[in-house]
Amino acid sequence: MNTSSFARSTPAALLGFLALGVFTTAQACPCGCVKVTVDNLSERPAAQAGEYTLDLRYDYINQDERNNGAHAHFTALHRNLIATLETQLFGQTVAITVPRIDRTLKTSSSSGKVVGLGDITVSTRFPWQGYTVIAGLKLPTGKDDLVLTVPRRYLQPGTGSTDLLLGLRKDFGLSTDVFTQFLQVQAQGSLLSDTYFRPGSIVSVSGGLRYELTPELSASLQATYLRQYRDKNIQRTVDATYSEDLESGGFETILAAGLSYKMNQSTSAYVFYSEPVKVESKVPKTSGLVNPVHATGIWSIGVIHSF
Repeated sequence: MNTSSFARSTPAALLGFLALGVFTTAQACPCGCVKVTVDNLSERPAAQAGEYTLDLRYDYINQDERNNGAHAHFTALHRNLIATLETQLFGQTVAITVPRIDRTLKTSSSSGKVVGLGDITVSTRFPWQGYTVIAGLKLPTGKDDLVLTVPRRYLQPGTGSTDLLLGLRKDFGLSTDVFTQFLQVQAQGSLLSDTYFRPGSIVSVSGGLRYELTPELSASLQATYLRQYRDKNIQRTVDATYSEDLESGGFETILAAGLSYKMNQSTSAYVFYSEPVKVESKVPKTSGLVNPVHATGIWSIGVIHSF
């Protein structure tokens, strides 16, 4: 079976399902993947029947330092825009997330841009015995065959894979409480992928606190422990410009702090800063593990509007 052609046909088969809605983890990945782990679900209550909620977020990631040692050296600037539209369909909360990827890649001798639609995610969430269950599909809508200044498959706008996303969330306290908390476990893995590249599975545990400073202004603190498994990457067997992948696979501990401001009953704005406090590589090579992948701080600015 040609899994590549089958995976690419999946969006056509699911276009009628795209009126759903979404949760996703945006990603930007020079020298290993930097994950945007900000969670603002508590700021986005489920839309009522006939209503919609739009979350528009801009992520700024400036990876202006190079690794030393095992990796080809390059830097990258990511300016990604992620739109999530959520509503109800047949009484079920559903969402769609559409990312626009904008990456500038530089080496010591050249530079280039990667701009385009990323991989769309379709998902649903529903209550279950005091928890919230989240399930979704990431579709291979982003291009994965662009000619890049830095030939790395994970720097393409899309992965070429159809991934299953599952999450279990517990919220403590009511949305009207001054102080609330959440705990979430989430996993993502490929169901169908390209013959030469399959992104590694990801498992994460996140927790957060939210405190209402005033009726309009709230502060949040979040922590994420993320395990990413190594990509299957044999792209170099068909394209010699691609080197062996030693850059995926490891543990990350990430902290994020943010503020949200309720402008009126329908609209709120938020800003988060997230920082990887520990990055540990788990990819072996002849002389041991490769150097820990380079990570950096991420600014996320967004607006949530219900209509």
